[in-house]
Amino acid sequence: MIEMRCISFAGAGIRERKRYCRETNGLVTDLVQEAIWALYQPEEIILCLSDPSAATIASELERRGVRLQKLWIPGGTDEGQLWEIFSIICGAVNDGEKILFDITAGCHSLPFITFLAASYLRSTRGISLSGIIYAPGCRDDGFCRFVDLRSLMHVLDWIAGVNAVNRSVDAEPLRDLLSGMQNSIHRRREDPDPPTHLTGWSTLLGQFCDAVRLARPVEAMYAASGVVKGIEPASNELSRYAPSLVRVIAGTSSLSGLAAEPEESCSYGYVRKQIVLIRYQVEKGLCLQAVTLGREVLITLFMIRMGKGDEWRDADARHQFSRTLTGGSLSLQHQDFERTRYSDDLTRITGWKELVRIWIRVSDLRNNLAHCGMNLRNDSIRSIKRQASDILPDIERFREICTSG
Repeated sequence: MIEMRCISFAGAGIRERKRYCRETNGLVTDLVQEAIWALYQPEEIILCLSDPSAATIASELERRGVRLQKLWIPGGTDEGQLWEIFSIICGAVNDGEKILFDITAGCHSLPFITFLAASYLRSTRGISLSGIIYAPGCRDDGFCRFVDLRSLMHVLDWIAGVNAVNRSVDAEPLRDLLSGMQNSIHRRREDPDPPTHLTGWSTLLGQFCDAVRLARPVEAMYAASGVVKGIEPASNELSRYAPSLVRVIAGTSSLSGLAAEPEESCSYGYVRKQIVLIRYQVEKGLCLQAVTLGREVLITLFMIRMGKGDEWRDADARHQFSRTLTGGSLSLQHQDFERTRYSDDLTRITGWKELVRIWIRVSDLRNNLAHCGMNLRNDSIRSIKRQASDILPDIERFREICTSG
């Protein structure tokens, strides 16, 4: 099993002896690959060659005891060749192995392709990135110290983390990054005032996302409240270590429309927040969750209208109000139904028939989704998504009728 291999590029320029240095170790040589062999100790160096005049570098390295694999790549003079370089580099790597990239002699497009390949291989091939290094010119002290650009790869991780929250309501990648940053700073023990809010804030964001995907409105809105309250202290801490990433946290201020403290006796205002949450779920493609919550919101609105907002989380009470609405739908179809203590109250509401028709539509869609389409209706996926979006005006109309008169 190969522990680590290095992918490097051979340049055709004039060779110059330098004092290459990694931390406290160094080596004087005219070939950067020899320094990497000695200072990083890879099992093998994959030397990418495009200029025949640079082939002598390979033979010289082998003469000096460096284990090499020569890899010929095109010159990269057009888009087709650039894709070919990318494919050749990725094809030289085994799944799950450790790879060190050296771009010291990588000119033109090669550093950019290297970054793309490293990101691609981490995501699709599970490689462990040991570094993306290069050796700049010698400093005033005469040493040419290797610089590791691997930390810049984290920018892509932050982008992926933000996209996961915005597109998939998944905070786990971003939570890991923020928590990892705080833990890393604490472990180094170099900062007398290390961050203390990043982990807690990202945990709240994770709780919000989990609650949204599980259609738990109370938990989602309460977590959103905590996220919004924690934006300022978390942003202040992040600005000290990665100021360019403050926008990552600041962007969550849009959750203020969903933020609410739990209510024992549910008010119409609290239900309005839940309707906003349903809209959020629809926008994120969470149709099943949106429709499921939408049906429950109709029950809650009806309970508040009947003066039972203080029982809105009582499962037995909710079942009775659900039966009342279902009885109303059967009544419209001139079918027998089991009356409840609220059946007469329902029919005294101005517009009760419209209430019941909305209940029928939303409940029918919810049942269709809950039973995974196990019926003979053959609804298309496109139709299901459209119907899920259409529940928003229905719910709003239901609320208007319940709050009027």
